[in-house]
Amino acid sequence: MKTHTFVAAALLLSGCDVTTETRQPPTIKDIEMCQQRIAVKTNYAVTAMSDNSLDNKSKDNRGWVYVNYQKDNNRGYLKFRCNSSYVEVWAAGAAMWTGL
Repeated sequence: MKTHTFVAAALLLSGCDVTTETRQPPTIKDIEMCQQRIAVKTNYAVTAMSDNSLDNKSKDNRGWVYVNYQKDNNRGYLKFRCNSSYVEVWAAGAAMWTGL
């Protein structure tokens, strides 16, 4: 137990903080890449897509990029999210994310 306490104290003194947030909000490049991936899978115009800044800023959503797609004639929007492996759309009726 003394060894564990010593190691923890040494790490804290050296500036290693285990509570530091390692994942950051998505960058503009991340958002553009997500928009391109959505466009390839759905044929939706990138110009009708926008950053979902509220979800992108949330610490609970780190690792995902959120993008909204404005439907034609302002009939609402579709909510998409991307990470390194998946592109998903929010299925409001089922209240769940569905992979594309």
